Amino acid sequence: MAETIEFSETEEKNVVMDNARKVYLVSLGAASYTVTSSADYAKNARTNLTDLTTKLIERGEETNKKTIDSVNQQTETRQKDIQNAQKKLEKEFGKRMESLLHTFNIPTQKDIASLSNKVARLNKKVDELAKAE
Repeated sequence: MAETIEFSETEEKNVVMDNARKVYLVSLGAASYTVTSSADYAKNARTNLTDLTTKLIERGEETNKKTIDSVNQQTETRQKDIQNAQKKLEKEFGKRMESLLHTFNIPTQKDIASLSNKVARLNKKVDELAKAE
């Protein structure tokens, strides 16, 4: 057996008014919360934006330094490779020129220096022999 609850007209108005008041208070509270939250969010957003900007600048500086260091290191490596290749090329060129000069029976700088040393020694001996006489 279900009981039926009956409200009088005055009680119905009080329930409706009470519920309407609660809806009004909920709306008012939501509006107030939104304003307060928005102000806090805006304040935090400025602080967060400043922090984010600072962090991004720091990271940018670190990345820039790493990039410059990497480029400098690669440049040094390439320069050393170029110097080594140049030395090898000069050495090989010298060997081939020497071989070419020998083929044409032309004396090299080394041959001329050797002959000059021999002539200087011979001149010294001749001078010694000339003094001995």
